[in-house]
Amino acid sequence: MKLLERKYNLIVVVLALFAGITACEKDVILDLASIEGKYVIVEGNLIDDGSRQWIRLTRSSSYYDVTTGEAVQNASVTVQGNNQSWVFQELIPDSLPGYYFNSLISTALIETTYELNIETTNNQTFFAQSQMRPLPELDSVTVKLNPFSEFDFFDTTVYDVIAHFADLPGEGDHYLFNLYINNKLKTPRPSDKAPVSDENLDPYTSFAVLSVNENDISPGDTLTLEMRSISKEKFDFYNIFFNQTDLSGNPFAGAPPANIPTNLSEDGRGFFQVSSVNRKSIIFQPPQ
Repeated sequence: MKLLERKYNLIVVVLALFAGITACEKDVILDLASIEGKYVIVEGNLIDDGSRQWIRLTRSSSYYDVTTGEAVQNASVTVQGNNQSWVFQELIPDSLPGYYFNSLISTALIETTYELNIETTNNQTFFAQSQMRPLPELDSVTVKLNPFSEFDFFDTTVYDVIAHFADLPGEGDHYLFNLYINNKLKTPRPSDKAPVSDENLDPYTSFAVLSVNENDISPGDTLTLEMRSISKEKFDFYNIFFNQTDLSGNPFAGAPPANIPTNLSEDGRGFFQVSSVNRKSIIFQPPQ
């Protein structure tokens, strides 16, 4: 399996561009500033680890704007499921605008469907559903030298982070992997994360899901691999996001550009996902 293949595609692209693909040039004028403030962007990734959960609301910003879109404040934000309802509230001035928190929902999450309802002060309403799916136990985590590093392909040494777990019976499950070093998230962007489908997984699987540069980790650091259950739609969201950003402009990237999927109604953007989560930590030592 080549689950790191999408990361290595960037290397292949650079090499391919040296072949002289320079003739396909055409001026295209896009009104990329017209989306400023047009859409409400929802970031809602709830997990069952017992911690305080948050949902973030912003408005879309111009492509040319390097700052985050304007925060959506004073909205009504609720999540319902398992015959319960949880209100998410801003904690101004103790938190940034546009973040809505709830400290009770995480410990109550079970494998069922949850509904997100949002109403803004200008009477915009948004709705989304997410099913919390089961998750296999992450048995262990190991680290090995990346094959490209063995041949000095990179300027620095790169290590692969290996996940070991028994997949759930049947097919149709999807997982997401994050990496933490000393409790700091090293995969913050959607394109940094590793979405995995169980379509081709063995009953017991050991494979490289993420990689880490030697400049980002030192012997004795705590390396934590996080595994989440996600929906097929969220799996597609991450893969398309990667193709639309990291592989943007690559003629070999596959399908033509398309809108990044969302499960929000009424022209909302972003995604609402409820996930099971488990983590495994190791003390990092460079493999010999």
